[in-house]
Amino acid sequence: MDPIANFPFTNLPAELALLILKYAAQPTFDQTEKYETKSPYSSTLALCHVSKAVRRVALPELLHTISLPKSENLRMFVDALCMQQEYAEIQKQNESRLECGEEQTQNDLYFDYTPHIHKIWIGCSGANIVPDHLLHPDYAPARKLAISVLTPVLLATPSLALAWTSLGFFSECLEHAWKSHADTNANGEHSPRPWNTKSLTLSGETTAGGQWELLKDTPQGSAFLASISHLTYGSHTTAFDHFLFISMSHGLPRSYHLPSWMKSIPWPHLKNLQTFSMAYPYIRPPFDMYDFVHLTKRKGRSFHVEVLTLSAAMLTRRRNDRRDWRISAFGDTAPGKEYTRSDRAFLKVSDSPIQFWFDDDDWEKIWACGLCA
Repeated sequence: MDPIANFPFTNLPAELALLILKYAAQPTFDQTEKYETKSPYSSTLALCHVSKAVRRVALPELLHTISLPKSENLRMFVDALCMQQEYAEIQKQNESRLECGEEQTQNDLYFDYTPHIHKIWIGCSGANIVPDHLLHPDYAPARKLAISVLTPVLLATPSLALAWTSLGFFSECLEHAWKSHADTNANGEHSPRPWNTKSLTLSGETTAGGQWELLKDTPQGSAFLASISHLTYGSHTTAFDHFLFISMSHGLPRSYHLPSWMKSIPWPHLKNLQTFSMAYPYIRPPFDMYDFVHLTKRKGRSFHVEVLTLSAAMLTRRRNDRRDWRISAFGDTAPGKEYTRSDRAFLKVSDSPIQFWFDDDDWEKIWACGLCA
């Protein structure tokens, strides 16, 4: 067999080379491995170290979807934003020098993150997202700096995902943006609200009341809720409801029992809400319950994802209904298909499966892969 000839990458047309680099730089959110075992950003970060030119091609792919599940992830992201602020200042100085005909300072690492970020995930179930050192009173200035740096980037994203444990920190960011907005408009001029977020995702376990008071009981929080058009919720216990799966293992079709805490959602504050969604592993009866529980916990398992979307009007009408909120089964469904019913219930099954590990990271993967939007 003749050896395969090497083809220099530099011989490719520039347009084709860029397409290849962009494809290679996409994070592997749909990977089989757990995110804690292998970062989905690992290939993208490796490409950023190839050269300055390749870094500028890879960065937009890396920044499109930002996942910050732990406090150390948030800390590193804030550090990166602080560095970019310093580079931005050098950039401004270079522009002034250029106008004066003076020599400019080399500034190849400057890159404006904000326009490229479309989705941000902050926090995980059962853990405080704020780095430990920022919780100490002695570090109040550092906490204030972190909030001032993160807030404009966080609120510029169209799609925001928060763990319940992150709502306190987010409310601080919202308050900072609101005060800055008020100071800017002290002369009475009207300007758009200081956020672009339209889609809000909440994750993790919650009590009946949740932490809605952190948003609905403040002017900035109430205004933020009023601007949301799509709300999504997901958690490990909701996606893997044992009682539901026991009935399915006996051949019964899947019905959707919505969590009781949904009745405590401040629906009147969500004035522009259009839809509400929840995601589940796509499982068809009958199946072996023992095999499902024990094999999935040990080795993980591949499932398609089904997303149930309900109209806000339907849920608002039901908010005073004391009975369990139950959405009946859709009957025969298949991967890659969409189904709409007259009761304003909509179901979509993903084209491709993803690997579930029967833990809290499953919901983050669903979100990162864009399956719940």
